[in-house]
Amino acid sequence: MKRFAIRPEPFEDESFNGFLLRVGKLNCIFRPAEILDRLGSQSTPASLNPGWLEAPTRLTFKALESKLERPLESHRVRFKAREQLQWLRSEDRMISDLRLGFPRICPDCVSEQGYLDWRWGLAITAHCPKHERLLVESCPDCDKQLKWSGSLLIGCPHCDTNWSDMELSHASEISKTERYIWQETSADFGNVDKRLLKDICVAISTAMRPFDVIHEPVKYCPSLVMHSDFVRRAYLLLESPEMNASWREECHKKRSEVRFLGKDFVEAPCNLFSARLEMNWQGPHGEPAQKVQTTALDHGFPEVTKYISQSRRDRDLESKGGEGYRYHVTFQSFAEITGMDMEYVQELFQGNALVSHKNVRCSRRRRFDLRQFDRLLKPVSTLDNPIEILPDDKRLKKYLVSFEQLANAVIKGSINGVFPGIGNFEKLYIGAEHFKRWLKAQLRSRRKKEEVKLEQITQALDCSVKDIDKLVDEGHLKWAKTRRDKTRIDCTSYIQHVMRSSQAENQTVTP
Repeated sequence: MKRFAIRPEPFEDESFNGFLLRVGKLNCIFRPAEILDRLGSQSTPASLNPGWLEAPTRLTFKALESKLERPLESHRVRFKAREQLQWLRSEDRMISDLRLGFPRICPDCVSEQGYLDWRWGLAITAHCPKHERLLVESCPDCDKQLKWSGSLLIGCPHCDTNWSDMELSHASEISKTERYIWQETSADFGNVDKRLLKDICVAISTAMRPFDVIHEPVKYCPSLVMHSDFVRRAYLLLESPEMNASWREECHKKRSEVRFLGKDFVEAPCNLFSARLEMNWQGPHGEPAQKVQTTALDHGFPEVTKYISQSRRDRDLESKGGEGYRYHVTFQSFAEITGMDMEYVQELFQGNALVSHKNVRCSRRRRFDLRQFDRLLKPVSTLDNPIEILPDDKRLKKYLVSFEQLANAVIKGSINGVFPGIGNFEKLYIGAEHFKRWLKAQLRSRRKKEEVKLEQITQALDCSVKDIDKLVDEGHLKWAKTRRDKTRIDCTSYIQHVMRSSQAENQTVTP
C-alpha cells in the first residue's frame, strides 16, 4: 500500500505519539511497532525514558508525507518545537525529564475530540481543566495500567470498554498553580518559570515519600498508577495550609520512632520541604496562596518506593512498606535539621561510629538510621562524677583534640559519655576520670615525629609567641628540626610538657 486510506491532519494540541496512534487506528493498525513498520521507520526514542516516546524526526515525517499525500512541514516544526522546549529537561531539579513514558488520558476528552493532548504527557500536570477530573493512567473499569495502542482512542486496550460507557471519578479541585501551568503551556509554552518548575518537582518527589528526609533526583518519572493523584497532592503541599497542617500532624504518627530526638527531627520532612523551595509561595503571581479544603483526601499520605533510588533500596525495608526509609539521614540532611556546621556533622559521623546503610563507608552521601541515636541520649545521672564539655573547652585545645573527635568517641562507645537531651548534639557530659584518661590517650597516640603549628600551640596553651620562646629557652619545648623559621614545635616535646603540667596540677590539688 503506497498511501493510507484515511489521511487525517494533526490537531493543534495533539501529541506526536497520539497523532501516530490516530493515523494507525483510522487505518486499522493499532500497535506502535506496526505503525512504524508501515511507515518504513524504526523507533527513535526521544529520551532514555522507558516507554514509547517517539521523536518527530525528518525521516518519520517524510514517510508520513508520503503515506498521507500532503506536506506536513509546519506540523513537524510545531512538534519539534515542543520536543526541544528548554524547560522539559534539566539536570538541576528533582525530575530531570518532565515527559512521561507511559500514557495518561482524560476519557471525556478522548470520547469528545478523539485525540491525545500533548500536555497529558507532562509529569507536572494532574488534571484535565476542561472536565476538572484527574487524568487516568489505568482503566476506571478493570484497573489495569494503560498501554500505548491505537485502542486508547476508543476505550480500554485491556477490557475493550468504551470510554463513553464508563462511570468516571468525581470532579477534583484544581489548584491555582496548576491552572497557571495549563495557561502557560496553552499560549507561549516556551516561557514557563524554571523556579516554579523546580518547586513543583520538589513537591512531587515529596508527595511520593512524604515522611522521608532524603529525596534524590530521578531522570524521569517511573511508570506509576495514581501518578495524577500524587501530583495533585504535590500542588496541595505547595498551596494549602490545611494540607501542610495535616501532613505535620501525620509526621508525628509516622515518625514516632525518632520522637526521642525532638520536634525538629519528627517534623523534618515538612521543615526541609519549605527550606528547599526556591519561590516564596504566595501563588504564581505573588498573590496569597488559596486555602484548599483537604476533606477529599481519602487516602491519607501514601508512600511509593519507586521514588527511592536503586542504591538506597533494601528488600527487607520494601517488604515492610518502606517505613524504614523514613529514618534515613545523610551528613547534609542531618546538618540541615540541626542547623549544625557541615564539617562538624561529618566529624560526628566519622569512621564506623554509626552503621551506614548497606555499609557504604567512603561516600559523603552515606545514609544512617536516626534510631541509632537512641542509645546516646541517656540521663546524666548514669555517669560517675559527670562534667560538662562544650565545643570551646580549653582542655580539648590543650590536648590537641576537637569536640567533634570527643563526640565521635562517645558515639562509638570508646568513652563513657552522653548527649544531654533531645536534639542537642553540641554539648556532652563525660565522667571526669574517663575524660582525663581519654585526653592523655589521644595525646600519646600522636606520631612522635609530628610537628605542630606555632599558632595551634599558642591557642592550646592560651599564651603568646613570646611565652613560647621562653618555654623553648627553658627547655620545656623544642622547635621542629625540619624548620628554621620557628613556625612549628616538635610534637614529642609538647606531649612531654603537657604530661608534666598535668602531673604538677594533680599534685597541687592533692591534699
